[in-house]
Amino acid sequence: MILLAGLLLFGCGRAEKTNELQTAEEGRDKAIINFFTSIELGNSSSSSIYRNLIADYNKQADAIEIRVSGLSTADGYNEALKNRLDIGKDVDLFIVNADSVKSLNAEGYFYDLSEQPVYQELNESARQQAMVNGTAYCLPTKMTAYGLYVNVGLLREYGLKPPQNAGEFLHCCKVLKENGITPIGLNRWYSMTVFAMARGLYPIYQAENTDEIIAGLNDGSIKISEYMLDGFRFFNELVDNGYYGDNLTVEEVDSIKANTTDWEAFRDKRAAFVVFPAEKASEIEMEAPDMEFIMQGIPALPEGTVSLPSISSRICVNAKGAHVEEALEVLEYLTTHKKNELNQGENGLMPVFTNEEFDLNPKMKLVYDDASSPGQIPIEDMTLCFDYWGTIRKLCLSIIGGASPEEAAAEYDRIQLEAVAARSQ
Repeated sequence: MILLAGLLLFGCGRAEKTNELQTAEEGRDKAIINFFTSIELGNSSSSSIYRNLIADYNKQADAIEIRVSGLSTADGYNEALKNRLDIGKDVDLFIVNADSVKSLNAEGYFYDLSEQPVYQELNESARQQAMVNGTAYCLPTKMTAYGLYVNVGLLREYGLKPPQNAGEFLHCCKVLKENGITPIGLNRWYSMTVFAMARGLYPIYQAENTDEIIAGLNDGSIKISEYMLDGFRFFNELVDNGYYGDNLTVEEVDSIKANTTDWEAFRDKRAAFVVFPAEKASEIEMEAPDMEFIMQGIPALPEGTVSLPSISSRICVNAKGAHVEEALEVLEYLTTHKKNELNQGENGLMPVFTNEEFDLNPKMKLVYDDASSPGQIPIEDMTLCFDYWGTIRKLCLSIIGGASPEEAAAEYDRIQLEAVAARSQ
């Protein structure tokens, strides 16, 4: 997800209260390219970079003007994007979150970008995540990975070390809980989802026959519960033991935006672990310079850790938009002519382009080692006919609400088979 808060006047609300940046006073004779984007609290460097690039484009363009509007994911960005696309309202370029890709692709909203110059420069990992059903649905400009941030100094106070497998992680959580510390910072999304995914899905991606398993999942001969039941049981253990906190409710958890109370608890040593993407490291170093921390893979495996690599910025062209050619011109400017500026100042973990050089933060070496190794879990596997990033979140919430891991797994089977049936029609 792209961090563009600096592009907009703050105060974004629901979809009808979207703020908009007008970047040129006189655009009546120009083709107006509307860029709709998710905006999240976080790193301001990305905000200023995009603001400057778009302002530069508008100054030099004779026939096109870019206008930007946005909404945070927590405030309903996915729903607002779908609604705008459905009614044909002011969307030429847009950012898409992973959990919306398959549904939007099924409705033909993605222009195939495989012929764009920058697509030819992507490395294999970036290309793989940029494709859905044979369509290059986006141009990724940044890749990241989700992993576990560990307050090493806080662990040391209790004679603990950063955990390197599920057993060590659960031991750390037990000791911390016994000493009055809530081990894991909680938010409404990936602090739940990532643990369940890591434990449930790693056998798929670390198997020697991953392609066969994916094929079986896509035709229904293999049920997703064969993998995710273990993931839901692991998550349920974290909940039942109070490792996210006591007396949780669905309504409470579903209202906790990422980068708010989870970050505050981690910063203030009220939590030892928190799940964030890799770019969070630079913010931690800026806001908590004395914190001794590392970022590592998720210690949910019986042996070892795993990361969840992801495109963190997916720029797409609306194939049904009114100004496709102009949108492609803008996209080429941003991703090709201004490629270096676009990647400036980011502490992203994963390179996007072949032969790309980047500086590795030593505090992120462990997660980089995972993310650079085979067997990692993509944040959303675009070769599957059903979702897991958003679906697992909802099923984790159902467990907090009282559903058993077995019930969550059975519901996931139902969702899977429904998608399989729709695919075969």
